[in-house]
Amino acid sequence: MKKNLIALAVTAAMAAPLTAGAAQVAGEKLEIYGKLHVSIDRSNRDDPANTNDGMSISSNSSRIGFKGKLPLENGMQLFWQAEQEVRWDDGSKGNFADRNSYVGLASGIHSLRVGVYDTPFKSVASKWGLFGDSVGERRAVLGAGYLDGNQLNERANNSLMYQLKNDSLKIQTMYAVDPESQSSTVDDNDSSMFGAGVWWKFNDLKLSAAYEGWKKHSKMKDGSAFRIAAAYDLGDHQLGAIYEDISSDNVDQWKRSAYGLNWKWKFTGYTDLRAQYIVVDSAENLVDTGTTKVGLGVFHKLDKKAEVYVAYGATNNDTNAKFQAVDGGHGDEVKTIKGGSPSAFSLGLVYKF
Repeated sequence: MKKNLIALAVTAAMAAPLTAGAAQVAGEKLEIYGKLHVSIDRSNRDDPANTNDGMSISSNSSRIGFKGKLPLENGMQLFWQAEQEVRWDDGSKGNFADRNSYVGLASGIHSLRVGVYDTPFKSVASKWGLFGDSVGERRAVLGAGYLDGNQLNERANNSLMYQLKNDSLKIQTMYAVDPESQSSTVDDNDSSMFGAGVWWKFNDLKLSAAYEGWKKHSKMKDGSAFRIAAAYDLGDHQLGAIYEDISSDNVDQWKRSAYGLNWKWKFTGYTDLRAQYIVVDSAENLVDTGTTKVGLGVFHKLDKKAEVYVAYGATNNDTNAKFQAVDGGHGDEVKTIKGGSPSAFSLGLVYKF
């Protein structure tokens, strides 16, 4: 029955005229939206044991989503969303609604939602980064450990989130129990996450900050992390900076800081140049476990919904670190060995509807 309803909604959306946003099937009660992102990559894992590096076709967080708003008689609004990743390169897929999916109530600038959603800590870096799921993506190093890779850019399960949002300010607070679990048993309350974030816009300046604390995280165990970020528009140029600090109570790998800078130059009406550089310090009590990550790219808009790009990402590890060149967001990861310097070059296409 559920599959038939989804098929009916998709058919209706295809028959409806496309607008600048999502396709409306039943006004705001049901909208269908999505993002197609595929790329042709050429990767180098810098691992002598791997002799088959070369071309790779990658689907990069491509998705389709269903969302809606239902007005209530008391003036409030019920809102919902179900979002699913789609793999265009190999046909594999996860569970239905495996991305941000929730139901909530809203009144004016206030809302409360329950379900699965990005943590505020993750969202701060998502909005700061310039390479959105391409090989220049930040998650290979931000929120990553020198051995375990991308672990602290979480989409929390079993979460409750309050949000206040107006034209210049957004505040989020989130609490989740058993946030990494996907089981159908009673949630483990000994495992939990609390997070909070704030985003503020004043003219051409954007500032953001987020904190999260964990109990029984699968990698860092008990600990906390915070990020602060800034972006400033200077005409055709945008400058950004970010700082991150992670502190585990008892796992040295997750006791470290990182910082980064990025720059975007819109040198024509449709084309921009992007550069991003991130440094991760060695973890506490562990020598030569840091890295640097560079991202370079040229992005060209074909219209308001479609763009093409060429991008390059490379990680230069210290002797005891094996941060990946690509890890998170981009479908095909580029792993390496300790002390490796993996890299990837990519030609991509993005279409949003």
